[in-house]
Amino acid sequence: MIPQPPEGQFGVSLLPKVLSQLFFQRNRGSLTELLFGGAGQDASAKGNTLLDSPKKNAVSNPSQRGRRSVLKAKEQARLQKYATDLFAQLNKDVFGDRLPKDTTLEWSKRLLTTAGRARWHRSCEGVHTTRIELASKILDCDERIRNTLSHEMCHLACWVIDNHPREGHGQLFKSWANKLMSKHPDIHISTRHNYEISYPYEWRCEKCSKMYGRYSKSIRPDECVCGACKVGKLIPLFVERKWPTTPKVSRMAVARPRGRDKLHIFQG
Repeated sequence: MIPQPPEGQFGVSLLPKVLSQLFFQRNRGSLTELLFGGAGQDASAKGNTLLDSPKKNAVSNPSQRGRRSVLKAKEQARLQKYATDLFAQLNKDVFGDRLPKDTTLEWSKRLLTTAGRARWHRSCEGVHTTRIELASKILDCDERIRNTLSHEMCHLACWVIDNHPREGHGQLFKSWANKLMSKHPDIHISTRHNYEISYPYEWRCEKCSKMYGRYSKSIRPDECVCGACKVGKLIPLFVERKWPTTPKVSRMAVARPRGRDKLHIFQG
């Protein structure tokens, strides 16, 4: 029950002893509770937490999505370092350090069907500029990096060392590939890759069972049909959330009291 003010007094009076108290709001269903913790009280006795507790919880208990992002970033950094070290090793063992040591290894998110791509340019002064693009969404393990990077380095060897800019996958390319594989049996070089790409979002046709994979929810089943059978509906193989799992308002925001629940502080 809310205490009534004495006659002749109204309004809110903030006393020092009231200012020394901590209070905050917590929503429970449609009822807003006002919880108090005095200077000598233990707020945790009623299941409440002090105002500085969320900071500790945020540090010690990060969200699952945050943990996945951190682990993914660490793994990507490890793969990039592995590719850099491997380039230096192969350049020394196989190509006699004749490939430019400043060759850039560029990790691209736009390469979705090609695992790697070699770039080469020679200026009028004879300066070679070389670059190798690696698909970050396809090269997700050491084995794929070894095979793909070795393939692209063989292309650079044909262009830079042998001075054959028009060489593709001919005899010159195959000779470099055989030389590399003989010195490193754990590496396999082919003209085409058959890597199975794992997509976070996949759809399956209910008629012909053809699979479609995308890196985003770019396919709208209500607006298109299967491109193979022309009639089948595409069924998503992932969970679609219809409602947000977290409120749009920040948890630190002060909620407005509902109904007739009000806070009154009176003198005395």
